[in-house]
Amino acid sequence: MIRSIDVAVLPVEAGYTGGDCFVVIDVLRATTVIAVLFERGLRELTAMDNLEAARVRAAATGALLLGEVDGLAPPGFDAGNSPVEAGRLAVAGRDAVHFTTNGTRALVGVGALGPVVVGAAANSAAVCASVAGRYERVVIVAAGNGAGMRFSLEDFAAAGIFVRLLREAAPGAEAGDAAVLAGSLAPSLIGESRHAGLLRGLGLGADVEFAMREGTSRAVPVVSAIGPGWATIRRVG
Repeated sequence: MIRSIDVAVLPVEAGYTGGDCFVVIDVLRATTVIAVLFERGLRELTAMDNLEAARVRAAATGALLLGEVDGLAPPGFDAGNSPVEAGRLAVAGRDAVHFTTNGTRALVGVGALGPVVVGAAANSAAVCASVAGRYERVVIVAAGNGAGMRFSLEDFAAAGIFVRLLREAAPGAEAGDAAVLAGSLAPSLIGESRHAGLLRGLGLGADVEFAMREGTSRAVPVVSAIGPGWATIRRVG
């Protein structure tokens, strides 16, 4: 069913691609964390684009408050933005509120464009299997760095994983220039990115190694509702 595959190098490009499905990737680390949380039974997650609004929403709803500023959990948060830490949390049947510098902002920003799926290396196979039979024009969106304003090698390399899987599922699909380039990259570049180095400098190298692994989650989280500054995410697969 897929007719075209493309990559938006930054979230702002997504609106110009003509996609009818958007797979948002912030592999280091927001979307990897989300894939882990839903694999462990999280009921619902609300991605926020503002730190203080995230605090208020979590306090009002009793949800777990997760996320990072400069890579680390802000004061008062229940947990950081770590997939390793998320794998140890008791989240089955619970809700969470999530704020990060890049990933949650991208989910909120892209959420208004159409169906949005949360993707990472962790759940790449499950996501590609889900979207391949449902949509004609799939766009993989790299969350980027610098609040979505700077190119992210790790997200672009992770997008390449999705490009290759989708082209296997739909060999006749047209691939945009950015998709062709991303699809030629080795996934190991995730670990060679500047952001990966910064995380290792914070003692979070285990998060980088985890985020590079494929197939650790079968969850297909999708944006189910959108509002000013927030996007609600639930699992469909």
